[in-house]
Amino acid sequence: MQPSAVRKPLTRARIDLQMQASASEQQQRELAAFVRFCVIRIERRLGASERWTVKVDPAAVGYQSSVAMQDGTLALESTGVGLDGTLAVWDALCRLERALREARRPRSIRTPAERFDHG
Repeated sequence: MQPSAVRKPLTRARIDLQMQASASEQQQRELAAFVRFCVIRIERRLGASERWTVKVDPAAVGYQSSVAMQDGTLALESTGVGLDGTLAVWDALCRLERALREARRPRSIRTPAERFDHG
């Protein structure tokens, strides 16, 4: 982690939010609440994970975010961009949720496209 970043521990210690040091206390609090809400929603649908790391940094235009989750041997990471930190986190979490859904989907359950793929 860069020295200028602030590590904001969330209520659930397994969710780690990292933001730039210049973020106000209100911005940190609001983004932390949003991240918790999103992670809890994902875990309610797809099962709990051991650890989540969410990083938000200013970008050339807007913000960029990276989200990583670890659950045993399963490790996934995604990135997102947005005009503000919340949108960047949302973009990254949506991408990670899709990848997590695929990773945790039983192999016996196939999508309609996979049923007809004989290639």
